Amino acid sequence: MTDPAPALAQEAVIARARTQLPRDERVLGVFLIGSHASGENDAYSDVDLHLVVTDASAESFRTGFAAVLEALAGPLVLADPIPGLLGGLGITEDWLHVDLVVHSRSEYDPAAYEAVLPLFDRTGDLLPPARRPAGNGEPYFPLPAVNLFFYFLGNLVTVLGRDERVVAGSGIVAVRDQLVRLMRAERGVRRTGGVKRLNAFLSAEQRAFLESIPPAGTDPAGIVAANRVICAEFVRRGRALAAATGEEWPARLEEATLRRLRDYFNVEFG
Repeated sequence: MTDPAPALAQEAVIARARTQLPRDERVLGVFLIGSHASGENDAYSDVDLHLVVTDASAESFRTGFAAVLEALAGPLVLADPIPGLLGGLGITEDWLHVDLVVHSRSEYDPAAYEAVLPLFDRTGDLLPPARRPAGNGEPYFPLPAVNLFFYFLGNLVTVLGRDERVVAGSGIVAVRDQLVRLMRAERGVRRTGGVKRLNAFLSAEQRAFLESIPPAGTDPAGIVAANRVICAEFVRRGRALAAATGEEWPARLEEATLRRLRDYFNVEFG
């Protein structure tokens, strides 16, 4: 990436948020989360902007978030509410992505985010100091990811038994994603960095394996082959991680799942 324009556009939005939003008496605090708060931002980053507002004014942002975004970022080609949150996302004509999330004063939790960069604090004690996430911790055993892996893998019999090839192809992503969670646990990484950032949280060896998984398309033989490769690696890493962390490996679940796959496909998994 050699074009500095996207990064400059991000900084322009942040600068306007710092100077313009304090003029709105409804706004008590303005802060960034995400990569701009953690220091990991680049030319491809979104701007994750959060406001703390008076309780009486919070509801006005339910439909008024788009006007705030346009004042900060310029004309929008998309302005959509974020499900479950007050506020929404905006996409500009230059495809700059800005999220605006609004918190009422009474419901705002200053400890809710791992990385925070304050831009404005009307009271001086509303927002926490700037903080960045801690580095990698100790390896841990991600039992929910392990259980989900075997659940998704076992359902390969169901979807290919129904000749649901598109669903089975999508299932490769589901089992691979549990392998990614396992790999992050090997390195003690508990944060994700967002759905569009992964490289920084994996080792070169881990990335090399993930990139080597054979493409499958919708051919049943290719789907089975890809799942076998992922399964063998997952079981190898998972057993080793369980042993290293002193946790119990779900041997019965593994055995039942691999037996189901072997009986149906007549090949060994794992």
